[in-house]
Amino acid sequence: MQLKKNPQLDALNKQAVSRTTMQLKTNPQLDALNKQAASSEKNLLPDKKSKSCLGTLLRITFICVPVVMILATNTLLFFSGCGGKAKLSEAKQYVRSMNKSQKAKYAEDGAFSNSVNALDLGIKTQTTNYNYSTISTKNAAFSYAVARSNNLTSYVGAVFLVPVSQAANKEKTTVSILCAANSPGNTQPPAPILQKGNPVCAAGTESLAK
Repeated sequence: MQLKKNPQLDALNKQAVSRTTMQLKTNPQLDALNKQAASSEKNLLPDKKSKSCLGTLLRITFICVPVVMILATNTLLFFSGCGGKAKLSEAKQYVRSMNKSQKAKYAEDGAFSNSVNALDLGIKTQTTNYNYSTISTKNAAFSYAVARSNNLTSYVGAVFLVPVSQAANKEKTTVSILCAANSPGNTQPPAPILQKGNPVCAAGTESLAK
């Protein structure tokens, strides 16, 4: 037995299906707006990120580069300063040693020496940075460290023979002094002098620790 078709019922079904299809169809204008918004968002976000990354990179560069340059400069200055101090230390130490050796020489031989080699210190009369020498008189010995360049300081040491006391003129003892030139240079500094039995640095030089 076949069911008879109802024309009115078929018409109602077709109308309902048509309405449902119309509701499900997309709105072309809305789709266009959605696409435009999505495109704008894609273009905007990377641009902002790029600008942000670029700004961060520039800030890091402006901060790090000067710091690195300062550190490098300070490092060079540090090592340069250490080298200069080592050269000056050599000269001061050698002159001090010559002063001590002249004292010992007088105590042993009753006279000072005119030769660096005779002091038996193993000091060369010429090194990379200084020329060393010593001269003596009956009552004094002078030892020199003369710089070989204009940017180093020259030194002079002296050992004087003085009376032990005013009452005992025959008894002698030795006193010493170490002086540095006031300014760098390769000129032999003036010899120290005695004032009232005390050694004093000459004009143009200053006293250092004995």
